[in-house]
Amino acid sequence: MEETGLTQENVQLIDRIADVIHRHRKVFWGTLVGILVVLIGVLVYVEFQKKYLEESTRRIEDVLKLVSQYHQAKDAEKEKMEKDIFKELDSILSTYPSYYAGIRALHVKADLLYEKKEYKGAAELWESLAKKYPKSHLAPISLMRVSVCKEELGDLDGALGALKEVDSKYGKTFPETPHILFSMGRIYEAKGAYSEAANSYNRLIDEYPQSSWTKLARNRLIYFKVSNLAVKS
Repeated sequence: MEETGLTQENVQLIDRIADVIHRHRKVFWGTLVGILVVLIGVLVYVEFQKKYLEESTRRIEDVLKLVSQYHQAKDAEKEKMEKDIFKELDSILSTYPSYYAGIRALHVKADLLYEKKEYKGAAELWESLAKKYPKSHLAPISLMRVSVCKEELGDLDGALGALKEVDSKYGKTFPETPHILFSMGRIYEAKGAYSEAANSYNRLIDEYPQSSWTKLARNRLIYFKVSNLAVKS
């Protein structure tokens, strides 16, 4: 008898497996087809997302080029260009709300409103960005811009609140934290809250001694002292 290399136990095991597959062939093939359908669906989704990302990126880049041209255009040309830009930004916002292109479109739109001195509208858009996309690198930048807008509108408490939010949420990692602390001190000064201003300046000096904003903070504390303001420096 020719040696096959299989023991009687192996042959019986193979037979049992074949029998199980045969008896449950509908379930087996149904499961296999289901897995294939899922895999195909995943591949289609990934490809769709890739194309969507490429398309959204291209559109926001085109708008940024148009914005650059807008800034260099003559006043007579700007009105129509502005309408086209805002129309495309709104389209990107509605089509790609969760993509970088949508987030960037929101930021660009706020920037344009700020340039037009529409501070209230700009602040609302930047607040929306920071709230909807807190993990975006544009979130802390947007809150800084909110503060600037609020200050332009005479809302010092609102400006201070936006800066405090940046500090509490992003202070440890945001490169502009020294600027934030100095701005907080400056606004406290404007409110006449010199003790709170000094706290912000001292914190800036202690935590960021190498920052270019630190020298300015020291100068403010010196001013407090020579002006006989009741502040501990």
